[in-house]
Amino acid sequence: MSTDAHILTRLERLPIGRPQLGILLAGGLGHLFEALDIVIIGFMLPHLKTEFGLSNGQVGLIGGAAPVGMIVGALFAGLVGDRFGRKKVMLYALLLFCAASIGLAFANGFAFVIAVRIIGGLGAGAEAAIVSPYISEFATGHNRGRFVSGVTLFFSLGNVVAAVLGSFVVPLHDGWRITAVACGLPVLVLLWWRRSLPESPRWLLAQGRVADADAVVSRLEERVIAARHGTALPPVPPDAAVAPAAPPLSRSPLEVWRNGLARVSVATWLGSFVFLFAFFGFFTWMPSLFLEIGIDPGIAATYSFLLFVAQPIGYLAAIFVSDRFERRTLLVTFFGFATVASLALAMVPRDSVALLFIGMTLSICITCISGIVYPYCSEVYPTAIRATGAGLASTAGNAGGLVAPVVIGFAFGTIGFGGVFAAMAALLAAGAIVIRVLGPRVTGKTLEQVFADETTSGPAPSRTGEVHAGQ
Repeated sequence: MSTDAHILTRLERLPIGRPQLGILLAGGLGHLFEALDIVIIGFMLPHLKTEFGLSNGQVGLIGGAAPVGMIVGALFAGLVGDRFGRKKVMLYALLLFCAASIGLAFANGFAFVIAVRIIGGLGAGAEAAIVSPYISEFATGHNRGRFVSGVTLFFSLGNVVAAVLGSFVVPLHDGWRITAVACGLPVLVLLWWRRSLPESPRWLLAQGRVADADAVVSRLEERVIAARHGTALPPVPPDAAVAPAAPPLSRSPLEVWRNGLARVSVATWLGSFVFLFAFFGFFTWMPSLFLEIGIDPGIAATYSFLLFVAQPIGYLAAIFVSDRFERRTLLVTFFGFATVASLALAMVPRDSVALLFIGMTLSICITCISGIVYPYCSEVYPTAIRATGAGLASTAGNAGGLVAPVVIGFAFGTIGFGGVFAAMAALLAAGAIVIRVLGPRVTGKTLEQVFADETTSGPAPSRTGEVHAGQ
C-alpha cells in the first residue's frame, strides 16, 4: 500500500467523535453568520432608507450588493482554495465578513453601505463555497452525507438569530448599528478558533505534502483516542485495495470539463441554480405574495413565520436520510416533491388554510434539498479541483438566488400567483431531470472512489474499504 493510500485508509476508518464534531461546529458557525447576514439586512433596510434619505432604487441596490459579492467570492474561493489551501480561505473569508459587518455600523451614507455590503458578500460567498469541501475531506464514505448535511442546519439557526435581532434590536435607536456590531464581534472569536483547525489532509496529499498530511491524521487519531477515553481505534485494514493513480490534474478551472467531469459540472451547476432560485424566490417573496393575494396582514405574518419555522425540519430530515439512501436519488426525490408542492400552491384556493400547509411542505422540501445539495456538490470532484468545482457550483447557485427575486417580481405582475408557482414547478422538475440523468452516485463511497467511478463508463459498486491514491 502506498503512503498516500495508507494515510487515507487511516482517515477513513476513524469513528466520528469530538474532534471531528469540533471541525463541523467551526465550519457550521460560519454558515450561521452567513445566513444571519443575508436575512438581517431585510430588517435594516427601512431604517437605512429613513436615516440616509434613500430612494427605493437605492434600497434595492443595497439589497442586491451582498449577493453580487457572494457570486465573486464563491468563484475565487474555489480557485484560491485549491491552490493555497482550504484553511486560509476560511480564515480570510471570515476576516472580510467580520470587517464588513462591523464597518457597516460606521456607515455615513449610501456609497459606504454599498461598499461594505459588497465586501461582506465576498466573505460570505467564499465561506459558503469552501466550508463543505473542507468538512467533506475529514469525513468517511459511511458518514459523509450526514456529517456535511449537519453543517447546513446552521443556516436555519442563523435565520432564527436574524429574526430575534431584527425584531427586538434593530427597531431601537441606532439599533441597526448595534446589530451590525453584534453580528461582527462574535466572528472574531470564531476566527481565533479557526486558527487552530488543521488543514485538510486530502488537500495536503494532493499537493505532495505527505509528511504534513500524516501529521494531521496522526494528531486526529490521538484526539479521537483521547475522546474515547483511551479506547483503541479500529485497526487499519491491511489489504485495502488501492486503485491506479488518477490522471494528473492542473489547477485550471477548465479541469471541471475534463476527465469525465463535464456531465458532473452541468448537473451541479444547473442543480445549484435551480435550488437557490427556488430558495430565494420562495422565501424572499412569499411574505409579500400572501399580502398580494388578499390575506389579512396579521394572518400573513403568522403564515410567513411558520414557513421559516418549518426550515429546520427539512435540514434535520436531510441529516437523517443522507447516508441511508443514495444522495442522487434523494435529490431527485426532493426536487420532485418540491415540484408537486409548487404545482399544488399554484392551484389551491387562496383563502384556504391548505395554502399554509402546502407552503410549509414546500419550505421543508426546499431545505431538504439544501441539506443534500451542499455535500453532493463538494464530493463529486477530485481533491485537486474540489474547491474549484464546488465554488463554481456555488457561483451558479448564487446567480440563481440573485435573479430569482427580480424575475418573480416581474412575473407576478404578468402571470399572477398561480403562474409564478407553475413556472417554479417546471424549473424544479427540470432540476430533478438534470440530476437524475447527469449526476453520479456517491453514497457509501470514499471521495476517491467517487472520482474513480466517474472516469469509467458506468458507476461501480460501492466498496467502502477501498481507497484510491494520487488524487
